[in-house]
Amino acid sequence: MITLNDVLEAKKRIAPYVIHTPLLRVPAMDEMCGCKVYIKPENLQKTGSFKLRGAANAMLALSEEEKARGVVACSSGNHAQGVACAAKLLGVSAVIVMPENANPAKLEGTKGYGAEVVLAGLLGSERDKKAQEIAETQGRTMIHPYADDFVKAGQGTMGLEILEDEPGMDVIVTPIGGGGMISGIATAAKGIKPGIRIFGTEPMGAPRYRLSREAKKPVTLSHVDTIADGTRTDHADPGNYAIIECLVDDLISVTDEEIRLAMNRTIRFAKIVAEPSSSMPIAAALAGKLPVKPEDKVCFVVSGGNNDMALLKEIL
Repeated sequence: MITLNDVLEAKKRIAPYVIHTPLLRVPAMDEMCGCKVYIKPENLQKTGSFKLRGAANAMLALSEEEKARGVVACSSGNHAQGVACAAKLLGVSAVIVMPENANPAKLEGTKGYGAEVVLAGLLGSERDKKAQEIAETQGRTMIHPYADDFVKAGQGTMGLEILEDEPGMDVIVTPIGGGGMISGIATAAKGIKPGIRIFGTEPMGAPRYRLSREAKKPVTLSHVDTIADGTRTDHADPGNYAIIECLVDDLISVTDEEIRLAMNRTIRFAKIVAEPSSSMPIAAALAGKLPVKPEDKVCFVVSGGNNDMALLKEIL
């Protein structure tokens, strides 16, 4: 398991490459969410999501020989852009495996950073398999979106920033896809403030970690079905499962309709344009599923804002 020190080292390593995004107080959403609302807007991060943090940390830790051979990654979209951007900044060749139904905005963004894109299947396990094949045949280093310790530590820098900007934070709520972000944030936040509560949110159509918690072991889903394209991973990672079981207080599932409402309300009242995956924490609060009190200071991590514009138009 990664440690607080790993996250602190990551913060120093990636500081020249990422934005310390602000912590926004949003009183207009207090009553509807049942708490004092704070938003960590990673949609304002370079590439439009938090994923640059982990990608940059992993790639900066590579040897010169590994950089020369290039990297490969698999992603539904935001990690793809993070790796592609970091590769461009560092002068490293990158191949990214994305799903055949990739979000058009994320696909375009990844290609825009100069990475080579390979489309493979619809499930996370299919992308993993193709990326591993490319790593073996081309000698590239795999930068996994959520099962890499350097990636997790990089994502955990958000937890450091949240408590740096508001030491009195009571709760942090994050989305869960592969589980790397919540693993990093929980490691950082509870390493600094053990009493802080951490909640993870998943879509009803892909509740990997909630079902794993019930089964007391990592599970694989037979299919996934959700508008939250950043969470379409069909299996729970064993390493992240262990961290989540140790450090995450509860896991909450939300429906696609609850996600749509959260996107609409976040734009209307917080003036933040969040993508479906990053809207799940606020969706949980709006649906009354989050166990918080009106006096609690709650940080909702808006993990990205790379929307499929046709879907966003429909939701608005």
